[in-house]
Amino acid sequence: MRKVPCILSLVIVPLFWGFSVTQAAPPKTGEPQIQKLEINNQTHLAFRRYISTHPKGVILYLHGIQSHSGWYTQSCQMLAESGYTVYAPDRRGCGLNRQDRGHIQHYEDLIADIDAFLARIRADYPNLPVFLMGVSWGGKLALLYETMRPGQVNGLILSTPGVKAKVNLSLWDRMRVFYYSWRRREVQPEIPIPIESSSMFTDDQRWQNWIEQDPLTLRKATARFYWENNKMDKQIRRNARNAQAPILLLLAGRDEIIDNEKTIRFMGDKLPEAENDTLKIIEYPPGRHTLEFERYLRKVVADMVAWLNKQVSSRPAPPTQ
Repeated sequence: MRKVPCILSLVIVPLFWGFSVTQAAPPKTGEPQIQKLEINNQTHLAFRRYISTHPKGVILYLHGIQSHSGWYTQSCQMLAESGYTVYAPDRRGCGLNRQDRGHIQHYEDLIADIDAFLARIRADYPNLPVFLMGVSWGGKLALLYETMRPGQVNGLILSTPGVKAKVNLSLWDRMRVFYYSWRRREVQPEIPIPIESSSMFTDDQRWQNWIEQDPLTLRKATARFYWENNKMDKQIRRNARNAQAPILLLLAGRDEIIDNEKTIRFMGDKLPEAENDTLKIIEYPPGRHTLEFERYLRKVVADMVAWLNKQVSSRPAPPTQ
């Protein structure tokens, strides 16, 4: 493998950190501020907003393929308490967005949705740096956005991103995707998302039960969704070198959904060659796929905040009037 063309920092987080950690509890209903954003005068997407009293920056937080923004209330609240206002939308067809569940017609629609949310954020906070965060499949979407809109955000946080996955559809389901993807939405089959058990997300039985009982968790997606997912993969492979923003990559050591080794290799090989580009990797050896459900979530968020603070402090000062 050629020399990594960026400043590569790999941190392996040990099993202890010298401070007490409390066991996380499932999210309580109604804590975040839930609103809707109008997209192109026709689509309305729900999002959760967590307002920081004295924000240093703003985070647009993208969820995974099965999840929705309600999975991540704990980390969003911690980020807001640490000085970062968070906008956490539900992807179209997911969570609180009931229309066309599990379906996207074009992946470019998701890019346009991010454009709309970033425009809203910049209208609300015109002078603050904006960061894009993605968990799992949302991490892939965040990286895709950066390859298509390089330099539009001040940094990326990719938490166990779905850039190189271990899971995949069966051969039969891949054939169904090929056959049905071009057909009308009404006749497309809904194919189960290939994550076999909630234990792949977390070891915590309480969280496993919560996921299994959550009515908003997405269990299936249309053939067209998977077809567009494949196009996203090709777009990232083709244009990853366009990425300009600094990246924090968070990995779970016991991830059964994401291939960590291939992810690190891909990120090291594909990032652009520029003196000021930085890729920082932090791996949590005991972690399962969804770090949100780990008992050391506060440490994970503290690592994110430390990285965010560094990006904010190194940001050029605005020109004087």
